[in-house]
Amino acid sequence: MPKLTLHVPGDLVIAAKKEAAARETSVSKMVSDYFRTLEHGDPGGEKGFSPVTSSLIGCIRGAKEDERSYVEYLEEKHS
Repeated sequence: MPKLTLHVPGDLVIAAKKEAAARETSVSKMVSDYFRTLEHGDPGGEKGFSPVTSSLIGCIRGAKEDERSYVEYLEEKHS
C-alpha cells in the first residue's frame, strides 16, 4: 500500500491521535475513511453521516411514514 506524508500542525496531530484512540482505530484509518467520502463526491455524506451510515439510510421499508408520525407526535407533545 502506498504511503502519504502530510504536514499538519502539531496540535492537530495530537487531537487526531486522541480521537483515533477514543474510536479505537488509527489515524490512517480515519484519514482513509475521510478520503473515501471525497471519492464518492459527497464530502459530508448524506446529512453529514459517515459513508456506512449513509448507505443504510432508506433500507427499512415504511421508515419515512414512521418518521412523519414521530415528528407529528413530538410537535403535538411540545406545542
